[in-house]
Amino acid sequence: MRIAFLGDSLTEGAPGASYFRILRKRLGAGERPEADELLNLGRAGDCVADLYARVQHRGLEEVDLAFVWIGTNDAAIGEWSSWAVEAFEPVSWETTLDHIATVHDRLLAWVTERAAATVCVPPVAADGLDGAWERRVADVAEMVAVAAAARPGASFLDLAPWFAAARAAAPEVSFTIDGVHLSEAGAAVIADAFAAAIKAYRLPPEG
Repeated sequence: MRIAFLGDSLTEGAPGASYFRILRKRLGAGERPEADELLNLGRAGDCVADLYARVQHRGLEEVDLAFVWIGTNDAAIGEWSSWAVEAFEPVSWETTLDHIATVHDRLLAWVTERAAATVCVPPVAADGLDGAWERRVADVAEMVAVAAAARPGASFLDLAPWFAAARAAAPEVSFTIDGVHLSEAGAAVIADAFAAAIKAYRLPPEG
């Protein structure tokens, strides 16, 4: 299969650990002629609008499966004055989230035209911390879930249960290096979740 991974630094794999490297090794990509072709289209610092602009400029040949994991930086930035109509206009998180949702929907429309199937992955608070950023992460995750449900050819992969189970099994482990970027343990959890999604895609439909 040809699989594309679209996202930010968490997909690019720096700073922090790379789930892509773990997943590539697990799938044996590049080791055999029949192995999957994995495309890393992550770039550090990207928000939803950045990714949409970048993939439009770069283009994407047809793929069997695409993972779209974006929104972490949007949650980190929060109320973004660039959304304002006039200079110095105050902008609420609700207004910003509405704009993010609009651009995210355009991004999904673009990707689903080029992918046989698309997996929408929301941002996640991997270490389960409590604060303003984590609340915004939950808001963006809900937005991604709604967008995936409304888009034919798209599905939703919630990473939160994967990390909840990992924290329960190893409460002393940190899954990020700074609250956002992945540690080796966090990257392994992501690789597990993505591998399960790829396995499910390979299975023939029931009936």
